[in-house]
Amino acid sequence: MILPNTFLIGAQKAATTSVYSWISQHPNICGPMAVKDYGFFTRDDFFNKGFSSLSSFYEEVYKNEEIIIQGSVHYIYFEKALERIKEFNPDAKFILLLRSPIDRAISAYEYAVKFNYEDLPIYEAFSLESKRLLDDDIQVLSQLTYKHHGLYFKQIQSFLKLFKREQLEIVLYEDISKNPEQVVKNIFSFLGVDPNIELNFKSFNVTGEVKSKEFQKVVFGNGTIRNFLVQKVLKKILPHKFTAKLKWKIIDLNTKDKKSNYLNKINEDLREELFDFFREDIDQLEQFLSRDLSHWKK
Repeated sequence: MILPNTFLIGAQKAATTSVYSWISQHPNICGPMAVKDYGFFTRDDFFNKGFSSLSSFYEEVYKNEEIIIQGSVHYIYFEKALERIKEFNPDAKFILLLRSPIDRAISAYEYAVKFNYEDLPIYEAFSLESKRLLDDDIQVLSQLTYKHHGLYFKQIQSFLKLFKREQLEIVLYEDISKNPEQVVKNIFSFLGVDPNIELNFKSFNVTGEVKSKEFQKVVFGNGTIRNFLVQKVLKKILPHKFTAKLKWKIIDLNTKDKKSNYLNKINEDLREELFDFFREDIDQLEQFLSRDLSHWKK
């Protein structure tokens, strides 16, 4: 079987799709987009299909590359996923991208609204988080718990109970924005492949705004027609690796490449609440990385 030995494990809304697509261009790295955010180690329904199911995503594209990657932005968040990866490959390498947790939380909220996961105003959605954490629905825990996904130091400590520090490459979102070429070279060096490769640095999966809200609701909503087409038709006649590719294509085509200043969309009370929530974790992360993160606390 052809199985991954490298994992891009998060964080959500921290340029993971762009970085995954960039490093996958390397001739010694195999990383089909169909397994970017395929939660094999997170979701029981995927994991229970067995490793042959995961291997099938690589079989058509694998060309004896040394590095085989797979990604899910939720792996760092769910300890169960990390434990499964540990049992599967204790020597795997990991890439973790981190973004200001406040920006990330608000971006994740807007992303959930964009894909019809969330229908509450941002203040109500954030206030419901403690209740949502008690839910056993993987979709709720993955997509609708905005603040707790940004407790990076806590998640890294869980990771280090299972793996060695040298197995983890940590990248900050601002470094990706300022100098993506150097970031990718550092990742290539970490993976032990030639860092001097020409790449296309197009950005992918920008939250942005949808071009057609009606089309978005049909494709990603929870309507009767959509559920029938997906559950009864597409899943019966098309392999998951094809529908995963189709998903990324639709997202790209129906998104305006427009970024917004998320912090300007919340009032002062919510801003202060978020700063208070993340401050201790950011302080601990600063010490762990030996890096000034004061710009995350303003």
